[in-house]
Amino acid sequence: MQHYPARRRVLTAAAAIATTALAPWPARAATAPSPALPNKTLRLIVPFAPGGPVDSLGRLLGKIMSPMLKQPVVVDNRPGGGGVVALNAVSSAPADGSTMVLSSITLVTTPAMMPVAYNAEKDFEPITVAAFIPHILVVRADSPARTLADLVTAAKARPDSMSYGSSGNGTSAHLAGALFADRAGLQVTHVPYRGAAPALTDLLAGRLQFMFLDTPTLLPYLRAGKLRALAAAPAAGAKALPDVPTIAASGYPGFDIHAWYGALVKAGTPEPTRQALYDAVRDALGSDEARQYLASVGIDPGGMPPGQFASLIHDDLAQWKDTIGRLHISIG
Repeated sequence: MQHYPARRRVLTAAAAIATTALAPWPARAATAPSPALPNKTLRLIVPFAPGGPVDSLGRLLGKIMSPMLKQPVVVDNRPGGGGVVALNAVSSAPADGSTMVLSSITLVTTPAMMPVAYNAEKDFEPITVAAFIPHILVVRADSPARTLADLVTAAKARPDSMSYGSSGNGTSAHLAGALFADRAGLQVTHVPYRGAAPALTDLLAGRLQFMFLDTPTLLPYLRAGKLRALAAAPAAGAKALPDVPTIAASGYPGFDIHAWYGALVKAGTPEPTRQALYDAVRDALGSDEARQYLASVGIDPGGMPPGQFASLIHDDLAQWKDTIGRLHISIG
């Protein structure tokens, strides 16, 4: 994987912001809806079905933001199409800030794999990254591979003998696995599933040899002693698993995949409205309730300003367009 200095600058700055901007502080004691926001129910679209860490995060943010803004905030689940359904719902809504999407990194990866009706940089206004969710390369607890080097050695000794699973073609877990196999020079087979649960079932049954799992899904299995974590995909590691080495530090410098979930609104939304939404999401993320939830499921908090989120989108678009094209990854 190539080095992406601009992206690293963004993520380094984001880490600094997360340290300071998300320190506990009193929530704004609003006595009336913000004049910068439309006086109606605010809709937070989540590109996943109910349940799961991102849906839970969206509902928690809505719960905290409602009394803060003195306006109802409701979650609207719009799964499907690699996030396209949710993004299309925002692009067809009024540009008044009443509709916000909690989009995943598929905002920038899906356009590289299939035609989409939106332009990630022109059709949306970034508000902030709400969370970074680390992905970890894992094996069964009884796997002979105790380190990443062990796994690579075994895979190279028997080409095409190993399979890794994911929650579907084009997902973060698929992209992480494909990029790792490319960097390590492995001949392994990708097996896509309809969600992480069936893939995890086959990993535990021994029908898969490894996979990348997000920390909220992974942590209960680590605590139960059913899985072993070999390496973290983000170059900065995972705060919830400080003892797990990174792939970058395990012989593959520059390897850096960190799934993010960010709040966006339709392009053309007035700047005062975007600022009011940023303040609300940032304050909600800084609340004790949100901080405790994020820590409990292994999610790293976001909170970066809109300009830095825009830079992250720009850099990730370029990175994934190059990587997905080079590895011939597609949805289907």
